[in-house]
Parts: sequence; C-alpha cells; structure tokens
Amino acid sequence: MTQKTKIAIFASVVVVLLIILIAVTPEIVKYIDENRAVAIVNGEKITKKEFSINYKSQIDYYGLDKAFLAQKVGSKTYEEQIKENVLDGLIVRQIELQQAKKRNIILTAQEKKAIEDQINQYKNDPQNGLQFKQYLQTIGATEDEYKDQIIKSQIVSKLFNELTKNQTASMFEIESYYNSHKTDYIKVKASHILFKVSDSKEETTKKKKAEEVLQMIKNGQNFEKLAKKYSEDENTKQKGGDLGYFRKGEMVKEFEDVAFSLGIGEISGIVKTSYGFHIIKVTDRKQLALNDVKDEIKSTIETQKKQQYFQSLIEKWKKEAKIKKFENVLKSVSI
Repeated sequence: MTQKTKIAIFASVVVVLLIILIAVTPEIVKYIDENRAVAIVNGEKITKKEFSINYKSQIDYYGLDKAFLAQKVGSKTYEEQIKENVLDGLIVRQIELQQAKKRNIILTAQEKKAIEDQINQYKNDPQNGLQFKQYLQTIGATEDEYKDQIIKSQIVSKLFNELTKNQTASMFEIESYYNSHKTDYIKVKASHILFKVSDSKEETTKKKKAEEVLQMIKNGQNFEKLAKKYSEDENTKQKGGDLGYFRKGEMVKEFEDVAFSLGIGEISGIVKTSYGFHIIKVTDRKQLALNDVKDEIKSTIETQKKQQYFQSLIEKWKKEAKIKKFENVLKSVSI
C-alpha cells in the first residue's frame, strides 16, 4: 500500500468520523445538559432532566400556562416559587431514598413487576393509551423515566411504613379524641325537596317554585307528599325525599351546614347548592357511640402520629445533610 493510498484512506475515515460526530453532536449536547445537577444532596446528584419531569408534571396537573407563571406572588413569580417547591421536594425525596438505602429498603421483583403491569395495562388501554403517551410527551419523560419516578415514590412509602410502624393509638388517646370531637360523630337523617337548576336562566323560575312549595309546607301541607309531587331528585322523591342518615363531609357544604343546624322535625328555608334549590327537613339526629367509631378514630390518630413522627425525622435528616443548589441550572428549565 502506497503512502498516498494510506493518506487517502485516513482522510476518508476522518471524514466519516466527522459526519458521525456532527450527526450525534446535538444528542450529546442534550445529554450533557440534561445531566447537569440542579442540586447535590450528600454527594448525589439530582439532574436537570429529573427536575424537569417533576416540574412539568406539576404544571400539567394544575393546568398552568406561561402567562400565569409570569405573575408575581410577593417578590417572586409563580414560576420561581413552583420551581423552588419542586426542587425542595426532590431534595427531601433524595434524602429519603438515601435513608432507605441505608436500611436496605428496596422494591422486590414482584413489586417492580406490578408497576410494569400497571403501566402496560394503562398504555395498552384503548381509551387511556393515547392520553398516557401524550402525558409522557408533555412532561418530557420516557416510559422508563416515568417508571423510575413511581419506583422511587414506592420506596419512600416503604420507608415511611417501616419507620412509623410503632406509632399506634392507645385506648386512652382514642377516648380522649372522641370526647373532644363529639360533634364530628353526629349523624342526621333528612329529607329534601329539590328544584334542579341546570342553567342560570332557570334560577329565577326554580327559586320562585321552591318558595311556593315552602309556603305550602308552612300552611300545613305534608312535606313527604309535596316531595313526591314536586321534587326533581329522582332517587328520593318516591320516598318522600328521604336521604337517609349522613355525617359531616358526606353532602355538599351548603346543604350539610343547614341540615346539621336544624333540630328534629325542623324545616329549612330555601337552600342553594350546585344542584339547585332545596327545602330540607331533619327527621332524626343521633350521636354515634364510641364503639361505633373506635376504628375510625384509631386510624385518624395513628395517621397523624405517623406523619408527625416521619416529618420530625425528615427535619433531622435535612439538618444533617450537605445540600448544594445550582440556581443557574434551575432557571434554564422551562415549559
């Protein structure tokens, strides 16, 4: 092989390599950029890509746009505030994952498979598949990156469960809670006559009709018979408007505020809710016994104790952690 041939071959190889390099350079640049650190927590990096996925997830969840994000709340824009909140959340999660690693808390193969099966089921669903694909595009995540976020969340859940398993409620705590929250454990039985409003143009007419029926009740006509005749609640009208027993939090607020303020046999005025206009009659009221709600109270107390205890651990871990944030990288993320 002559010297000229060697030079020609070498030149050809260089040209090919340059062509390949030019072709892949944008991908290399993108990879390097996405792997820059927005924060380092105890020597471990939170990448710009991971931050971007979580930030865009928040933006998508609340349906925010650039115009809203540009508005100011105090001295910062909503965009700056949300970015700070998301980053702080990721820093806490990184600390939690490090604590889980110290305790050898991981997901089993079966637990990981359950996540994959759930993703595949959603992805292959005729109705939800396209929506899932569009969501991944919106947040800028691959399927594997999305799965990784779920795995991390479940590891944190396992850490929480492990460290808080001894936070239990005693019978004394349950009784004390019940005695100081007795009004939360009342249920009323009520009936109503509903005049549905599906369009604002109907409001005046429907309210007038409700007032006419209320006057009939005041004049001594039977509530249950009027409910059967005039109520537009198809589920209860044939029962004289009977809704059965319910507790606070089970009805829309405007309705329950009035219902729980009435005594047995009392009838309300006109009550407006998102459903329309109601006339309410309370037919019974009961104080639930401790034994009826003991398990519910136990769960409430234990949930509170677990959350408080775990939060105290997080605060301790944060104080001990070495955290460095990179504001310039944070600013470079946009929707």
